[in-house]
Amino acid sequence: MSAVPAGAPRRSHDHQVIGGLPKLELVPTPAPARGFYGTVILCVSLFLGAFGLVFFLNTQMVATAYELQNVNQQINEAAATESTLMGEVVSVSTPEGLAQQADDLGLVPAEDIRHLDLKTGTVVLPADPDAQFQVAAQDSGD
Repeated sequence: MSAVPAGAPRRSHDHQVIGGLPKLELVPTPAPARGFYGTVILCVSLFLGAFGLVFFLNTQMVATAYELQNVNQQINEAAATESTLMGEVVSVSTPEGLAQQADDLGLVPAEDIRHLDLKTGTVVLPADPDAQFQVAAQDSGD
């Protein structure tokens, strides 16, 4: 038994669906793969170049780190020298240190002190220094 109704037209098996012959053309075979070894060589050379570059940069960073360490050591030595010299300057600059240096050089205190009067342009004996300070204190208090 068939599910097709009895009055339905039947198709014949020798009937063509597409008319005419298909237009087929010959396609040339693809070119043989000639670049495999070249590609491998290129990839290996890029890898080795990148590896060499990383090695070079790492070596430069280490060299720079040693230079920085040396410079920091020199800075620390200079700071220590500066500190030592500053201590010597302070110890020599005190009144006791200056008096000791004067004695070592053979200097003696001045006995006859004279002043230059700028108004008249003459060298004069100084007035009583205590009196000058008292007059200056009175002038500033008024």
